[in-house]
Amino acid sequence: MLITLLKQFNIDFCAVNDGNITNIVFMLPYKPFDNYPKNCAVIDSFYIASNTLYKKVAEIEKVVCDSGFTVVKRPLHLKKIAEQGGLGTVLDNMLLVNKKYGSKVTLQGLSVQGKFEYIVNEKVDKICPSCRACDKACPNNALCQGVFTRENCIRHKQDFSKDYFAVIGNRVLGCSECQKVCPYNSHIGSEVMPKAVQQIFDYKNIFYMIKNGRKGLAPLANLIGSNMARPTFIFNLTVNCLLASHNFKYTDIISTFMSSDNKDISAKAKFYLEKI
Repeated sequence: MLITLLKQFNIDFCAVNDGNITNIVFMLPYKPFDNYPKNCAVIDSFYIASNTLYKKVAEIEKVVCDSGFTVVKRPLHLKKIAEQGGLGTVLDNMLLVNKKYGSKVTLQGLSVQGKFEYIVNEKVDKICPSCRACDKACPNNALCQGVFTRENCIRHKQDFSKDYFAVIGNRVLGCSECQKVCPYNSHIGSEVMPKAVQQIFDYKNIFYMIKNGRKGLAPLANLIGSNMARPTFIFNLTVNCLLASHNFKYTDIISTFMSSDNKDISAKAKFYLEKI
């Protein structure tokens, strides 16, 4: 049986029927890094966990197929399915919160032909209307009285606004301010950034990897995923962060990108030098 097969992987999951198709959502908890060395880019540990789970679910999908089940390729609303399946409750800040792990979780999913069901009991009683701590903590007023304005969210800005850096602060990728103040995360600890991760997140190393293109960024891609570790994307995020945090230690390195064959990167380097 499918559910028995999935339990062998020791990963939290739920399975929810949708007609003759079952949507399965897997959940992996993570801990935030408690301190980032000054020489390291602030990239949320969420992305490492997300990429870890992505790889694991790819392995699970292969085993599921090899076991005779038919995987159906379809877009999934992961948080909605996770809530339906009892993995947690979606809060007003649009994050899924779980009894054991708080909102420090990442999700991946797949769909399988047939009717299978596995509902768990990890939902929480929603206290958002009487709390609103995240409204006050949000650096760019993306949260207000239960309304989430995605366009104001720093994560949205990081993805879609090339030259937006006013409220980025020292964040290269990710923003967890609403999670830091959330009562559901009060029991979630942090961990020291591993030395191997520190070496990869080192600003000088990031710029060195960018100079060597996609292949050069392989160590970062192995950590956070190739969809995130793209030269132009990472260069843009890093430069925005350095501008926002008034960190001009790497000006000489950034100036070398003025001659880059990548027009977007050279333009961003020029943008940086004009702003300092």
